[in-house]
Amino acid sequence: MEEAVRVFGLMVREGEGCLPSVVTYNSLIHGWCKVKKVNKAMSLLSEMVGKWLDPDVFTWTSLIGGFFEVGKPLAAKELFITMKDQGQVPILQTCAVVLDGLYKCWLDSEAMTLFRAMEKSGLDLDIVIYNIMLDGMCKMGKLNDARKLLSFVLVKGLKIDSYTWNIMIKGLCREGLLDDAEELLRKMKENGCPPNKCSYNVFVQGLLRKYDISRSRKYLQIMKDKGFPVDATTAELLIRFLSANEEDNAFQEFLQI
Repeated sequence: MEEAVRVFGLMVREGEGCLPSVVTYNSLIHGWCKVKKVNKAMSLLSEMVGKWLDPDVFTWTSLIGGFFEVGKPLAAKELFITMKDQGQVPILQTCAVVLDGLYKCWLDSEAMTLFRAMEKSGLDLDIVIYNIMLDGMCKMGKLNDARKLLSFVLVKGLKIDSYTWNIMIKGLCREGLLDDAEELLRKMKENGCPPNKCSYNVFVQGLLRKYDISRSRKYLQIMKDKGFPVDATTAELLIRFLSANEEDNAFQEFLQI
């Protein structure tokens, strides 16, 4: 950010012919929000307005996301309202930022209200929006709602990739629904999206946490055969198991995948 601020300062000092535009301000505001310096971002917003530059939808979207990231949902929601009051129509990216922020702040009922409003508005919702909703529902423990939404997405014909499936597998494993998670691994193949290393790692982690040793071995062997490495979390769980069961070294070989 230091270099960006330096160049911005040069532009301001250069005077006519090189004055910062809305795009320039947006870049800096986005940068400050990414590093969670929302006060600096808000100072730039005030500076923009003082120079008769109108904040656009991208300005507001960055600021809203920034305030959600620092755990200030009330301020983020106020900015969302201000944005609409000033005649800016939220784009899909804005709605995605708000939905994601609401779930991160555990405001799931508000996220659902916004999602329903988006559906009614006729917006062409993409897989990014559905992924946010699925992830949020799973984290809130609302697996039935998540499963219904996934079925709707599949019926709708949206192309989903391993990221979407992995959200669901992780959610099911978190709730200890290992049989259902295993079924999703099979469904991935049926839908032309074979499980990847993340899919297997997430599932094996669920198995290890539930001490399902037989299936853990089975799927670790599948990972080994496919050349998929265990990630840091899976390795930690394996080490924990080996430490507690020194006489059982059956998992030792999988730490070297």
